[in-house]
Order: sequence, then C-alpha cells, then structure tokens
Amino acid sequence: MRSSSTSFTSKRCRAPQEKVILKVTNLEDEGIDVYKMGTHVHLKKLMLAYCQRRNLDYRTLRFIFNGSFLRPRQTPAQLMMEDDDIIHTVMEQASNAGPNDDALISLE
Repeated sequence: MRSSSTSFTSKRCRAPQEKVILKVTNLEDEGIDVYKMGTHVHLKKLMLAYCQRRNLDYRTLRFIFNGSFLRPRQTPAQLMMEDDDIIHTVMEQASNAGPNDDALISLE
C-alpha cells in the first residue's frame, strides 16, 4: 500500500490555527494520500493537490465524506472533520441525458 503526505494552510490567516490530518483514497487504487491542513482552509486546496499528485483532471473526480459529496468551498471545520478521517474519491459518471430529458436511475 502506497502512502504519501502533504501539508498546507491558508495564507490569509496569520494566527496559528488548528490543523487536521485527512486521508484520501479511491476504490480503484489501494494507495492512501495523507494531508495536513488548517481546519478553515477550503477543501478545494486538498482536492487540487490530490488531483495534481495523481495526475488526474479535477473536473472528473467527486470527493465523498460520510456519504455526501464535498463542495470545494467547504472546510474541515464546517464538516467537523477529525484527524484520520477518510475522504473517498470516485470518477464522475458521464451522462448521455440532456438537460430536459427525464432519466430513471436504478440503484438496485
């Protein structure tokens, strides 16, 4: 199993801030990337770093925490993330349905 670590904080905040250690993994790969970041830093920074490290297009991935898709402007503090919480990644599924098409998706 491969593991790597990255650390970053917000440049705007000059006072020391709390940090959290988060793990990012996906279903197709056994590797885990570990990130240390400020609790008030937008998760987009982590998302972009993960995609750059894995040579992936940011627009093709979805990040999931506790069963919900993450939004780039959310922060670990807003989501009450704690050390060693795991964020899962999945490739975004392309849809052939147009904006006015009704599509039934079965999850069974």
